[in-house]
Amino acid sequence: MTDRITPPDGPEDEDDRVLAAEYALGLLTDEERTAFEVRLDADPALRAEVITWDEHFASAILDDVDPVEPSPQVAKRLQTLLFKPQKESFWQQIWPYGLGGVAAALVLWLTISTGVITPDGPVLQPDLVAELAPTPDGDGLMIRASVDTSLGAVEVVRAAGQPPEGRVFELWLIAGDAAPVSLGLLDAGESTVIDLPQEVLALLPGALLAISDEPPGGSPTGAPTGAVRAAGPLTSS
Repeated sequence: MTDRITPPDGPEDEDDRVLAAEYALGLLTDEERTAFEVRLDADPALRAEVITWDEHFASAILDDVDPVEPSPQVAKRLQTLLFKPQKESFWQQIWPYGLGGVAAALVLWLTISTGVITPDGPVLQPDLVAELAPTPDGDGLMIRASVDTSLGAVEVVRAAGQPPEGRVFELWLIAGDAAPVSLGLLDAGESTVIDLPQEVLALLPGALLAISDEPPGGSPTGAPTGAVRAAGPLTSS
């Protein structure tokens, strides 16, 4: 069973705890959520409260889920998918992530939106966002991209995970059936801001972002050469 939540100390504390719980559950209106997130940026105690509720709700849900033994057919398919030796093409690696978010993307959103990771640099007003879910080759990666089309920039926040030794992460844009377009390399730190040319901005709505690992300096071919580590669709924020 999960640990019991510590009772609040007073009326104001109780109000904040209720707000934190509603925020964790996604029950606040857009205006309430925006106002609450402004407070999160400046209040470490409030961020800790949201994290506590996140963990509480996640544990409560998982406690009610019983393990299920997969059938031999399902187990065989999982083994094939997870441990298939042959190299998949770039498109085969990224296509599942254009269909929607996965649990890892939710964890990423909670980590960044609650202020555990607070990016440095210019403050963007994103109108497009992408939660880049890790592929089997990107286990442990937590990456979120925010695009401010009026500013013409994308900010990529890497909350967890590192490129393989001797490699760097490169960000790609995939619009429809067109070839991937490199948007630039990710910095070694948690946050990277990349300026976007006007011709790229027009391709963003509905497009897919992906991260591949490349040699230092980026892909030598102008196309992804390494494994795709994470991918996700751009959606309106």
